[in-house]
Amino acid sequence: MFDLLNIVLVETRFPENIGAVARASANFGSAKISLVKPEMWEIEKAKPLATKQGSILLENIKVYENLHEAISESTLCIGTSARLGGIRREVLNPKECTKEVINYLAKGEKVSLIFGPEDRGLENHHLELCQKLVTIPTDPNCSSLNLAQAVLLILYEIFNLAPQKQKTRKKDKGAISRRITNEERNLLHEKIKKILIDIDVIQKDNPDYFFLPMARFLDKKEIRRHEMDMLLGICRQIERLGKK
Repeated sequence: MFDLLNIVLVETRFPENIGAVARASANFGSAKISLVKPEMWEIEKAKPLATKQGSILLENIKVYENLHEAISESTLCIGTSARLGGIRREVLNPKECTKEVINYLAKGEKVSLIFGPEDRGLENHHLELCQKLVTIPTDPNCSSLNLAQAVLLILYEIFNLAPQKQKTRKKDKGAISRRITNEERNLLHEKIKKILIDIDVIQKDNPDYFFLPMARFLDKKEIRRHEMDMLLGICRQIERLGKK
């Protein structure tokens, strides 16, 4: 099950923190680790904090130039945030997040848990690529968590709820088609956004901002591939009628 789970660390500053994350992952299922534009990546500096088991994860780390590439194969992408308000509304707590993650993993679908830089967390443009957001409740007088601590807390919840044998159950026989990947989600969103601009539903001066409520609405539905094809077909018909 944990082979399908991807811990994505965005723009990390210190290799030692990556090593500590590897140790946390080794403790709770050994989910793989991906890095997005790390400020510094030196495996020898990370290994002392990773322990022997975590070092195996370090040796298999993949490094990406942007977040989109790192999560393109995932069906569910969950971003972490300590800040609330704005687009950070409707956040899950770790237990709620765990139920979502297990639901996807148990059906053989890939999941990415995304963590931001140590000093500032994920930016809005990172969060826009996520279907769900999770925050870890803390004492308001001391709300900052170490990167590895945040990873460990969420992995602990997932590990405890996972089936003991940690084997992926067969996909639902009743499912007509698979759920769409993050890459397909972004393609669908861009197509719908263009249509809404063309028919003057959203303003052209700042389309990403005005499309955000629609994106959140679409993310409430676990869209499957046949549903995506249906929506894209509607978009093509609107384009055809618009040209007439």
